[in-house]
This record gives sequence, C-alpha cells and structure tokens, in this order.
Amino acid sequence: MRIFLVLFFVTATSTASFCSPGGVLEKITKIRVDPTVIGRPEKVDDSMAASLVRFNLRAAVKDAHFEEGESSTRAFIVLDEFSSESPVRRLIGLGSGRSISTVECRLIIQDFSGKELANVRIHVHGSVAFSPGEGNGAQDRHATSDLKQRLLQEIERLK
Repeated sequence: MRIFLVLFFVTATSTASFCSPGGVLEKITKIRVDPTVIGRPEKVDDSMAASLVRFNLRAAVKDAHFEEGESSTRAFIVLDEFSSESPVRRLIGLGSGRSISTVECRLIIQDFSGKELANVRIHVHGSVAFSPGEGNGAQDRHATSDLKQRLLQEIERLK
C-alpha cells in the first residue's frame, strides 16, 4: 500500500506540472502575424507558398479567437519545405481533385523583445488552399484547409 501511495503521488505531481493551466498565449488577446520566412528555398516548389502559408496562419489566429494586428506578441512560420502534388497526377485520376501539398514548417511565437516563446514543428500532407466543404450544413460549407486546422490545434494548445 505504501508503494502505491508513493507511485500515486509521483504520478499526480508530474501530471500536474505538465497540465498546469496557462500557456504562452494565456493572457494574450492580440497577435501580429508576420510574413513567412523561407528557411530552405530549394525545398519550396511554389512561388505562392509563403503567402499561402501566412494566409493559413492568419485564419488560424482568427479562429482561435485572437485579434490580429499590431501587438507585442508576434507569430510567423518558418517554411522548410513546400511541395505540391503534380497537376498531371490529378488530371489522370491519381489525386482527389483538390490540391494536395506537403508542408514542413515551424510555428514561431515571439514576445516584444524577440524572445522565442514557442517553436512548434508542423508537418502536413493535405490541403493547404481553402476550398468550400461539401455538404448541406453550414458547418460543412465552412472553408478550411488541413494546414489551417493543424495550426489552429497548436495555437489552442499554447493558450
């Protein structure tokens, strides 16, 4: 019984430290979304990739209920890889009809002094461009992308 209590206490203590409330974005209401930084230009095959990735980050910030604009907290993406599925593959029926991309990036959150508050690696193989969902419900018609959903998940985790 004594060993059980010791193990219970150790487990409860370590869990509490990992689950403590308040992340790096806990008291933040406004975030400045800076332009995407291309970390490895040779691995980015689309000239619009940086803009597209930033657009996804801006949408995720908004969906996480932050105001976007001038702020002492800034967020941006360092894009390490962006490759699009070949349009030829989609034409001959090997794709789903929507553009599929592979994105390797890092979500960076910094404070006013440039101190890094978060650096989260993100890998997405899916849609990056926004396209209306299929279905009859309003939720189904909400435009989304796999990258935006993944960014939103990470931003929510940092709250």
